[in-house]
Amino acid sequence: MTNTIKHIEKLAGRVDAKDLAKLEAGARLYLRHSNISFQVVSSDANGLMIRTKQDKHLSGNYADEVKLIELTRNLFSVLPEKPVIAVQPLIYSPVLVDVVDAKWIQKKMEKYQIQIEDIVADTGIEKGSLSAWVNGTRLMTQPVKAMFYFLFTDHESRRK
Repeated sequence: MTNTIKHIEKLAGRVDAKDLAKLEAGARLYLRHSNISFQVVSSDANGLMIRTKQDKHLSGNYADEVKLIELTRNLFSVLPEKPVIAVQPLIYSPVLVDVVDAKWIQKKMEKYQIQIEDIVADTGIEKGSLSAWVNGTRLMTQPVKAMFYFLFTDHESRRK
């Protein structure tokens, strides 16, 4: 079994197997349910430095810095001797292009009176693929979302 907590070996000598298992189990739950991961940055007599990071998650529920610090301290509170736990929280910041979906594209096309043929001319992508993305019948990858986002952003900036 692989470690859920990166660099957990830095806790060697401080934590027994039972406490390590509790830490790992808790970290697995945070990873599964909220895409939150932990990394032991340092461990010494003064305490622990833990980097806690949340990445994109289907639930769309994201923790702020205060919440990431709180849950990290709670998770690591199982450690004996109750070390001082410093946390480096890395909150999730959505990517600009994540707003792009079929409805977003349709609204932009209507707003600027752009036809599929115009997008074909601008991108060189075949009409069938573009239509499937615009109609929502084909899943968009991040590069496709980025293409549409910047295509319409460029169009908006040229109109100003």
